[in-house]
Amino acid sequence: MWRSLCVAAIAYGCGHPVLDGYRPAALNAPLQAFYQQVNKAGVDGQRVLASINSARASYLKAYLGRAEKQLRATQ
Repeated sequence: MWRSLCVAAIAYGCGHPVLDGYRPAALNAPLQAFYQQVNKAGVDGQRVLASINSARASYLKAYLGRAEKQLRATQ
């Protein structure tokens, strides 16, 4: 597994636009496409985590509201 992660990290690093002049032409498009997909997955992951966090916050707020109503009803 560590080998696979190392190979993926190297492929990601080689796809960086700064290294554009050093790459062979045959490897340019696939490496840049991989680099862009990894970056897009990171951005999408942040967006998903933010939406999960907001959903969790609204669920917690609703739960606390119900608990407060129950506590007031028992008094």
